[in-house]
Amino acid sequence: MRFSDDFLRKLNRWILGLRGKPFFEALQFLIIYLMIGIIWIIWSDQWLAAIVDDYSLFIQMQTYKGWFYVIVSGLLFFVILRSRLKVLNELSDKLITQATVDELTKLPNKSKLTHLIDQRIKELKASNQYALISLDLDDFSNINDLLGYHIGDQLITSIADQIKGLVHRHDILGRDSDGFVFFVDLEGKDDDQLISFLEEVRNVVNQPWNVADQTLFITCTIGISKFPKDGRTFAELYKSTNAAIHQLKDKGKNDYHFFTEQFHLERVERVTMMNELRNAIDHQQMYMVFQPIYQMITHRAVGFESLIRWESPSFGDVSPAVFIAYSENTGLIHLIDEFVFESVIRLRKHLCQNGFGHITMSLNLSAKGLVNPILMKKIEALVEKYEIDPHYIQIEITETALISNFDTAIENLLFLKKLGFSIALDDFGSGYSSLTYLQSLPIDTLKIDRSFTKNIGQNTKQDVILESIIRLADELNLKLVIEGIETQSQRDFLVEHNCLFGQGYYFSHPIGLDEAYQLMGKDLTDTQSKHSNDMI
Repeated sequence: MRFSDDFLRKLNRWILGLRGKPFFEALQFLIIYLMIGIIWIIWSDQWLAAIVDDYSLFIQMQTYKGWFYVIVSGLLFFVILRSRLKVLNELSDKLITQATVDELTKLPNKSKLTHLIDQRIKELKASNQYALISLDLDDFSNINDLLGYHIGDQLITSIADQIKGLVHRHDILGRDSDGFVFFVDLEGKDDDQLISFLEEVRNVVNQPWNVADQTLFITCTIGISKFPKDGRTFAELYKSTNAAIHQLKDKGKNDYHFFTEQFHLERVERVTMMNELRNAIDHQQMYMVFQPIYQMITHRAVGFESLIRWESPSFGDVSPAVFIAYSENTGLIHLIDEFVFESVIRLRKHLCQNGFGHITMSLNLSAKGLVNPILMKKIEALVEKYEIDPHYIQIEITETALISNFDTAIENLLFLKKLGFSIALDDFGSGYSSLTYLQSLPIDTLKIDRSFTKNIGQNTKQDVILESIIRLADELNLKLVIEGIETQSQRDFLVEHNCLFGQGYYFSHPIGLDEAYQLMGKDLTDTQSKHSNDMI
């Protein structure tokens, strides 16, 4: 009994599993057809035998009976198949609509737009002029995240209803992510008329929107490319409009911008440079140069600022201002920070082993590195790995590095001080809050920005400010290094005002490690007994 029940349950599950599958549906039709046929044959033969005695008439009625069965069963299956096909067609139409039409705005979606615009382009002549316009709603994700997707959906729908009225019958309008795409015929239109249309679209978007009893304001960024100049397919034109949008968003939002080939080349160059930069970091193809810091009275190098350099295979020597900015934008800066710290700490170990332990090495710490707890742990591990005293390694930070997360920056600076590093505030005087930092930062050295140095003797007010900073540093017991010294007169002015340490092209450009060793060896020979009193 138990076996029978288990078998029936398994059979039932197997049958339920087959439901809805084409084979099972077809099998159902076949079984129904066979059952109807068998029942008809048996029942109709018995019925004829009961009412017809004549054998020849019986045979004749068999033929009519067969025709009757074929006609009736054919009509029955026609009705059934028509009903099933109607459902399938409705489902197919629904799926096609879902795949090609935006549910909210009822506009063609990206997939349908591609087909429609490419189809239109095939019909165009070489002389035809069209514009592809991509409209991106600025920071639209904030509305979804903060107010809810239902609010964002209502706003998108309202904007779509308004801009539909701006499009001519033969133009194409569609939905694309957080915005819209227009394919506009420029026949008989000049650039002024196109700009007028763009302004009209922008004004519609920029108006106040009343959604769910809330007044919302939103702006848009618009990119424009032209057929056939900027592309001959939807994909090419779309890429160009998005490039224009990215170019505009780098400068600001709520405006429109036409695609230019120059910007496209710049973006290609940027992508190439970023790829090469990542490869250089991964394979440690960057290198360090060293700019001496001089005791200006004795004209002796007492320290070196370590500067990272990169020679790109495609672009040659790339300015640190360029590749550091790229690395910050792409999240690679932490790898550069790690490379610089390990290079300098390893060099510090080597200096101590070769009799140059009195030389101070400075390095620059990025803004993101200063607030990175993982980097702090790695620096601590490097100190332990190379077994060095970090006292003669100076970490230079800028005011910019402090702005983003001041509390975390202070915490990490105190951590670095506890490890033994000295701290310098670089580019002092270039920011608006430098004086505020003097009372809260655990700094040992001020490095005066080169903007003060270049105008020495030419700007009386700036000279007074520089003299005041020198006195302030002395009162606060801070070491002072003047950057950007390029002339004898600048050096003489600073020495006259009791500034001891300087750095700049007057003394030396950044040099390689071998030259740095030669300079250290010369100074060690010339002033072997004096160096311990003049350290930074």
